Amino acid sequence: MQRNLFILGLAALTSTACFAVSLTAVSQNTPASVSNKVTFFCQKGLDKASGKNIPFTVAWVPERNRHVRIIGWKSEFFEKAGWTPQERCEKVTERFNKIYDAGRLNYFGSGTNNGYPIICGLLNKDDACNPENQLFTVKSGSQIKVVLEQLLEIAEGKASNVIYQNSGQQIRVSVKDILNNATVAD
Repeated sequence: MQRNLFILGLAALTSTACFAVSLTAVSQNTPASVSNKVTFFCQKGLDKASGKNIPFTVAWVPERNRHVRIIGWKSEFFEKAGWTPQERCEKVTERFNKIYDAGRLNYFGSGTNNGYPIICGLLNKDDACNPENQLFTVKSGSQIKVVLEQLLEIAEGKASNVIYQNSGQQIRVSVKDILNNATVAD
């Protein structure tokens, strides 16, 4: 049974079970908790595994009256191209809001863009990824299927940890189910 929620989160490679995260500092982009719609924003939080504060893509879910964590941005792989983890968090979070506000964020899917694996936001399960619905790029060589399977575990309530964006058959993951089952951030 799907609930009336949306969010995102995604991506990659590191096992979510290996990291415990505690969000401690709220960024200036945090929306008011009284908003009546799902809203995505960046929020700094402590990665207990490294002891460092890292940016997270977080969603305000009014139906739960809570913030939920989606992605922890740790990878420095994209810094060579000029994207720090903070910049990626901000840009990807902006994309989440844009696609969600357009009513086109019901599922997460995977595809490629410019030869890189990507995670995208889809309206329907049968939709394809393209540059307009791309949420973020995953490091080349990453097993994108593993990222989507981690999201699926969160959506099914089998796991509740945040997905870390680290250094065949299509999998589609319900954003509503992720919003309903993701770890509460506050």
